[in-house]
Amino acid sequence: MTPRLVPLAILAIAAAYLWAATRVPLDPWSADEAVNARTFPLACGALLALFAAGLSLRGVSLTAGPGRYGPLAAIVGCILAFVVAIPCIGLWPALGLFLCAALAVLGERRRPVLLGASLGTPALGWVLVEALLGVYIHPGSLWG
Repeated sequence: MTPRLVPLAILAIAAAYLWAATRVPLDPWSADEAVNARTFPLACGALLALFAAGLSLRGVSLTAGPGRYGPLAAIVGCILAFVVAIPCIGLWPALGLFLCAALAVLGERRRPVLLGASLGTPALGWVLVEALLGVYIHPGSLWG
């Protein structure tokens, strides 16, 4: 397998995702706004395409040692726990727990970083989404 095959496959996925993002239907009143339902998917697709293009130019090494699958399995477990926790405890607490667990799995041990990321990111998300934009996100079945 060549070192450019995987990034080119990711680039193809990004192109398909960008095409699908342009097909997101918009309401007539949101079509003229600068930020609408297509903005975030287009930004994510463009970033994925940009990173994949950079990796395809550089090439990637696809060698994985036996000790590399443990952290991968732990991150997959964190993601699954995050998905299960959202309906129970809500998005923002689940995001905080996910970030703390994922950073710990990836080797971060500094308490200020763990607490800052796991408390700051959900707090900032709550302020931006719920307080400033006024978007209601269900708090989870545990809280109400």
